[in-house]
Amino acid sequence: MIQLLMLGDSLVEWGDWPTLLPDVAVINRGIAGETTGELAVRLGAEIEACPDPDAVLLQSGTNNLLFGDLFFPVIFNTMIPRLRLFYPQCPLIITSLMPMPIVLRSQLDQVNRELAEVTTATPNCHFLDMTRPFSEQCLPITHPGFLNDQVHLSTRGYQVWAGEIRRCLQSLFSGPG
Repeated sequence: MIQLLMLGDSLVEWGDWPTLLPDVAVINRGIAGETTGELAVRLGAEIEACPDPDAVLLQSGTNNLLFGDLFFPVIFNTMIPRLRLFYPQCPLIITSLMPMPIVLRSQLDQVNRELAEVTTATPNCHFLDMTRPFSEQCLPITHPGFLNDQVHLSTRGYQVWAGEIRRCLQSLFSGPG
């Protein structure tokens, strides 16, 4: 069973990962209300607490974006090298921000482009773009991806995210052929 360390905000914390990813041992280290800077501060303690995961997933920036901070992707430039130093062979997965209806699409696209760029500088670092899956699989009326607050994920939103995480992990850990 793959051991996945998930770091992030309430979207990570509030996920029912044993149900959503039953074949993955998720170490849920999400903290509601946390900013990317706050995650960077606790990163060392998280690494010490989980010294040998098979993969690490970071999802952070939701709260930054809600408060108008479009510059938080630069903090990933400090976190990713630290993670790579302590987990030299471990795949790192950076999740884009979800296309929250409450946020301007241009702002969301800007920070997601920057997050994608950050991943390209590090070996075995993968960008999990959630914009397209949400746009295709979460329909506002029949299958909404968000709760009424337009920030937190609905059951459908979590199902779509978990499906993309599962596909990513399968591609990373499947053997040749």
